[in-house]
Parts: sequence; C-alpha cells; structure tokens
Amino acid sequence: MHYRYHSAIPERMVVLALLPPPNSYEPRAPFGYGVLIVTRRWRGEAEFSSHAHGYGAGYNPQGMRDDIRKLFTPETNALIHAPAPPHAPKHATRQVPFPAEYLDYIPRSGLVANVHARIPHDQLVDAARIGGLELSGPNPSPLQRIARIGTEAQAAWVFWMFASCSPRMRRELLASYAAWRAVERARNGPVVV
Repeated sequence: MHYRYHSAIPERMVVLALLPPPNSYEPRAPFGYGVLIVTRRWRGEAEFSSHAHGYGAGYNPQGMRDDIRKLFTPETNALIHAPAPPHAPKHATRQVPFPAEYLDYIPRSGLVANVHARIPHDQLVDAARIGGLELSGPNPSPLQRIARIGTEAQAAWVFWMFASCSPRMRRELLASYAAWRAVERARNGPVVV
C-alpha cells in the first residue's frame, strides 16, 4: 500500500476489520467485526473509540450488517482491512482482489472515501507492536480472530498512519493514541486473553 503524506488526518475515520460469516456452502462458524473510530480534533490530536463484536455460528448476518452501518456517517473516511492471503507475495498484495463478501457489509453511499487495504500479516504485526498491541498468529481460527479483531483494526490504523502521515503528524497521533490506550487500560483493568 503506497500513500502520499497528508498534512491532516480525515475529520472522521472508521477503520474496520471484518470476519465475514461463512458462505452458505461452508460449515457454520462465528463471525464478527472490530472497529476503531478516529475523530480529528485540533492540530495533530485525535479522539479514539473502539468497538468489537462477535456473532455465534448460525446467527443472522443482517444483524452485523445493521450494526456496521450505524458506525458510518456521511463525512466518514473508511479504511477497510482484509488480511492478505498468506501465500501472496508482499509485492503483489495490491493485485490481490478485495474479497467481495466484505463489500456486502460496508455502506456504499454518502461516504467521503473508502480505502481497501490488504495488509500482509507480518506488516500488520509490526504495526501492532508500534501501537503496543498483540495480534493472533498468521492463521487464527475464527474464535481466535474474533478475540483480537478490535486489535486488528487498531493495528491497521497504525499501519495506515505510518504509510500516509508525515513524521511530525505520526508522532502527534501516536502520542494521542498512546494516551487513549493508557486511559482505556486504566478504565478496564488488565485484559487476560
């Protein structure tokens, strides 16, 4: 993924990591989504919120579709993350088509922009480490992925930030993000996974 540096982050950005429900011909399995919402404040500061939700095997996918649509507003810039196939060469991830089943869950009208990102696992892990996050292994089961899908969305944002923002902007955003994470950890206590 190659971006030009931006002087400012979008007004409102929704970063979505999605584990779509299995197709009708596949065995039933849990599915869900994780989202990081980044709202620009002044200068290099931002406000963050994170949501993750898993649905049991056999649950009606319309519920997830409705929940995701509520997160998007007309002024939203969206970063939609789909894991790159493990066998795809790193230089060819831009040519790997975005999974069509993801598009069924993303609102199509009124958004400022959608960016579809196929981030190789090792690069997502590096971004997660920069953000102080921990991800599942390269081939997690659906339950393992759902357990960390909110973290996956945050790591995708860190990856985007390093690919898209100037070094000064990165420092400011990473400081805002680290402060938000510290407050969340203090509020929720230690997470045992």
